[in-house]
Amino acid sequence: MTWLKYWKKMIAADAIVMATPVYFYSMNGQMKTLIDRTCPRYTEISHKEMYFIVTAADSRKQSTERTIEGFRGFTSCLTGAKEMGIIHGTGVWNIGDILESRAMAQAYEMGKGV
Repeated sequence: MTWLKYWKKMIAADAIVMATPVYFYSMNGQMKTLIDRTCPRYTEISHKEMYFIVTAADSRKQSTERTIEGFRGFTSCLTGAKEMGIIHGTGVWNIGDILESRAMAQAYEMGKGV
């Protein structure tokens, strides 16, 4: 799929979920690239419900705050964007750890409201 197809989907969406693992207390490179690539036409992404999901090996919620602030920095540039929910999947390092996490139930419940 080309970038233009993704772009059109973001513009057409009512809600956008931004999700990333946290590496060294920040979002991963792919998420940052996505955000940066919106720069030429970010004004077209407007009036969206925004949801944030982050995972981290560190068990402290504070370890994900820089990433959340990065998401907020991006969405503060979007007209009418409204933060609707955040899920902190902390303490997950090994494959499958997230399945035992409280974050899975939170994601399910938040998803029912979208």
